[in-house]
Amino acid sequence: MIKKIFTPALVVVLIWGIGHLLINQYYYEYLRPYQYLSIILAIPFAIYNLNKQRKEDKINNTENFKSSIYSMLFMAVIMIAFFFITKQDHI
Repeated sequence: MIKKIFTPALVVVLIWGIGHLLINQYYYEYLRPYQYLSIILAIPFAIYNLNKQRKEDKINNTENFKSSIYSMLFMAVIMIAFFFITKQDHI
């Protein structure tokens, strides 16, 4: 049971998140490059995962790829709405 919860990907994300919190607390001037690095590293993994899901959908005749795309679009709309609601002008 515990092996299903703590996958290697989850452990990496947790360590990355703890690193983000520590940089935010102690070295705030390095936070923006750390976030850029996070985006640069996350995009290839997302593309790889989507390609894998698309291939599995073709083989198994499922709709995991479609639901993943819809969830990403939904989250993008929410993030854009939050961005405009908070009006972050401090760059």
